[in-house]
Amino acid sequence: MLGIDTSLRGLSSATSTGPASFATDSKAGRNTMPRTVEDTIAEYKRNHCASMRISIGPRLHSECPFGVIADSFTPGDGEALRRSITASYRQVFGNLSLTENQRETSLEARLLNGEIYIRDFVNSLAKSEFYKSNFFYTVGAQRGIELNFKHLLGRAPLDQSEVQSAIKLQAESGFNALIDSLTNSAEYTEVFGKNIVPYERTKDSYAGMFTRSFNMMRALGGAKVAISDNAQGRNSRTINTLTIAARESAKPMPFSYTSITRIPVKLPQQQYTGHNPVKVTDYVPFQPFGVHF
Repeated sequence: MLGIDTSLRGLSSATSTGPASFATDSKAGRNTMPRTVEDTIAEYKRNHCASMRISIGPRLHSECPFGVIADSFTPGDGEALRRSITASYRQVFGNLSLTENQRETSLEARLLNGEIYIRDFVNSLAKSEFYKSNFFYTVGAQRGIELNFKHLLGRAPLDQSEVQSAIKLQAESGFNALIDSLTNSAEYTEVFGKNIVPYERTKDSYAGMFTRSFNMMRALGGAKVAISDNAQGRNSRTINTLTIAARESAKPMPFSYTSITRIPVKLPQQQYTGHNPVKVTDYVPFQPFGVHF
């Protein structure tokens, strides 16, 4: 987990002024956002934790699945809206250049009117046909998963099991269900909340982060900052690193058993022998004092 104090410093898509964020007090049509059963459950958990005021700390999300981010100021002016929309397109669409016809203007209007949050805006962008045509239909399975994690959680997958779980969910429930699982996750909620645009986080050391995470994000981002994610090929950029890490973690430790016979140490035993005066072995005749022959 990346706490609010450190998350605001790990800036990649964000600038020196902090991550892009936007919120409005307008409630027009707030309840018109279509919700699945999973979305409704996730919203209940978020509201429940917000009312409990659960504290924020550097912890693993698997150990604290209902954590929420700390309250932070989120601007609601036009400049914040434009900045958040631009950052969302850049982050979710992997630095792709968009034309006016490719923008989701209806979603932008709903965000302005207060019908949806930034989290809903990001979720809808990831479900769009433009996103699927670039990062789902035309790439390999693992490549698509690692890009989903990069675009929505701001990090690379932690291990191969995380990739396999995501592929299984996508195969069984569909692509949209995978996107929902990421934006409704405790990690997304605790790090970005509902008003902050996702950004790259591996420049900080959040709980559970492996030391290889920064290098994997560099591999996902490419050598050039301006290059887009769809220009780096269809194959995975992290599969070798994750496979080697999984093999090393599963490798048994070398061990050779050698039977060693140890003779127990015996302390010297002291035996009582009684009072034995020194024996005189040579007879010496008595001689009077002063008399010598």
